[in-house]
Amino acid sequence: MMTSAPLLAPALAMLCACAAVDVSPWLWAFCACWVLLPCLFRMPAMSLLAVALAVWAGGCLLDYGRQYGSLAVEEGGRFAAEGSVDAISGRSVLFRPHGAKWLYTVSSLEKELPLEPGKRYRLEGEVYSLKPPCGPGLFDRERWGYLHRVVAGVRLERFSELGPGDWRSRFLAASLNLREEAAGLLKQGAPPDDEARQVMVSAVLGDKTTARPETMVSFMESGCMHVFAVSGMHVGLAAMLILGLLRLLLIRPPVARLACIPLLALYVFVTGMSVSALRALIMAVVWLLASVLRRKGHPANILALAFIVLCFVDPLQVFQPGFQLSFCVFAVIVCIVAYMNREKPLWRPDPFIPPRIYNARERGLVWLEKACRGTLLVSVGAWLMSIPLTAWHFGTWNLYAPFTNICLALLVPFLMGISLFGLMFAWCPWALSVCNAAAAWLAGSMLGVTQFAAALPCSYLPARLPAQENGAVVVPMQKNAWSVVISNPALVVDTGTENTVRYTLLPILKYLHIQPSGVMTTRNGKPERAGVEVLLQEYPGIQNWGRGAQHSAKEWVLRPGNRVSTADLPEPLPTGVHQDRSPVLAWTCRGRRVLLVGNAGFSTLARAEETERADVLIIGHHPRDPVSSAAWIRETGARTVIFTTEWGCPVPEGVAVYRLPETGALYLKAEEDGVTVTPWKGTERRTR
Repeated sequence: MMTSAPLLAPALAMLCACAAVDVSPWLWAFCACWVLLPCLFRMPAMSLLAVALAVWAGGCLLDYGRQYGSLAVEEGGRFAAEGSVDAISGRSVLFRPHGAKWLYTVSSLEKELPLEPGKRYRLEGEVYSLKPPCGPGLFDRERWGYLHRVVAGVRLERFSELGPGDWRSRFLAASLNLREEAAGLLKQGAPPDDEARQVMVSAVLGDKTTARPETMVSFMESGCMHVFAVSGMHVGLAAMLILGLLRLLLIRPPVARLACIPLLALYVFVTGMSVSALRALIMAVVWLLASVLRRKGHPANILALAFIVLCFVDPLQVFQPGFQLSFCVFAVIVCIVAYMNREKPLWRPDPFIPPRIYNARERGLVWLEKACRGTLLVSVGAWLMSIPLTAWHFGTWNLYAPFTNICLALLVPFLMGISLFGLMFAWCPWALSVCNAAAAWLAGSMLGVTQFAAALPCSYLPARLPAQENGAVVVPMQKNAWSVVISNPALVVDTGTENTVRYTLLPILKYLHIQPSGVMTTRNGKPERAGVEVLLQEYPGIQNWGRGAQHSAKEWVLRPGNRVSTADLPEPLPTGVHQDRSPVLAWTCRGRRVLLVGNAGFSTLARAEETERADVLIIGHHPRDPVSSAAWIRETGARTVIFTTEWGCPVPEGVAVYRLPETGALYLKAEEDGVTVTPWKGTERRTR
């Protein structure tokens, strides 16, 4: 392997250097091993190259981390700069000020952002920092910003267009315009909400902007989300189609291979130039050039070259999930193909007859056997390789992914070929219509296969153990909104609004594998009712015991010795303040007691005839009552107090754990980090 793929050791040394900087310094030992390995095979030049690449990658990451950590972000400060749109990310754009190497993610309170790539703008807005997730299983914007060189976010207030942007933005604009034109041709003659055409556009061009969320969920839960990411499969099929058409035009093979390179680059440019597509393009270019120059290229050597080139452009790509999945899965496929090339076919007409004298029927049977065996081995091998990565990054894995991928492997080549053929002959309306109709039928079949696989039992399995049945999770949300999930099966207290349930609460419930059995809301406003409806749609059959419900309960027994009850409070003060009317829940589990005070004011709680005893207090929004000097907290005997918002919180800024001298209790702030409460072990602050 070292003789056939000499670039493998430098690539692995570069990988270990990047991991040593970001993960653990002990990985420098593995980097040294890969550096010294070529010397054992009398290849000192490769050792020198490995040293240079490892030192360069490690130095770049160390310098980047030092510069990124020294950047100061003023929360709520003013932002005013001129620059260009560098990329589009969902409903926001990445804005690069002129002369700066750092990016800003710009968003707007409106649904549509009026900024376009390829143009130069002057923006004014409010700066906010990219914070870590408030609970497990949520998108880590802080880590995402670090890996994409994004310093902070900007809430757009005013903007003015100044003219054309720099070359980066114009290059991106050209790519997006071509992709939109190609997507319009593929959707021609169909209604805008045609789900099959949306799948066709996503699978051929990698454009998922118009795909329905239900469609994305079906492909994700069936383990076939990679179909929507332009990768080696797409680039390889495009290369085969281009070479086949050039051969039909009677073009000589060397000239056809050379002409295939710019056409493949054009396809990758139209699809958005993702990491997997660029990796496949580099490998395809090297492979085509090697065949023209009559050189034999080893797949591992070409893969290592693609890794070195992409990592040399940006070492931060090593830590992105798509980069890791692309290279690891393709490395496994290379090993499987090498194994199959060495192994003899399982079925042969006669072991004593050489393959070169087989007749057409025998050659067809041998080819069919090798194709079926290769498809099965590649699908299973790629699935096994993707399990640890998807479990680590996304917390899930799919049980039926190999068989679903085998079914899609029979449909995707025809879908790609027919769609690209239709785009090439878009100047002929009837040819484009016929190709689009056939491709839409294939896309509908793909959608049916994925929906069937996603509906099977145990198709989307969690990679982590379910949450304990005697614990609680405090989920801080926007402003003073918060939620508490008690036990498993769980009672959900204060779901929040529709968006907070959909994008904050539900991901945490699924990540921790918590099955709600009931929901209780302390407020009966229209936003809270909409949030409860979203939760009831996701988990049909659970009981609603909150305000506005037909049947309310005073006490919920989750398990023997594990119960939640509504505490009796005196009449609220005659102030009309909404916070004084918030109910208080008492959760008792294994002899430990947690009091969920919520938004109830301390002035009202102090009027009770008997003070509730508790080991842990969970406090919400207190704009009037000072919690740092409340004698009521001392009377409860609580050892730990958890604040869900900043209002009235005595914990100093930048301090994770704080013990207040007046009360002697341990104070935790759940503004940025999810807090897990285990009543028989105290509290545990869980950060990411």
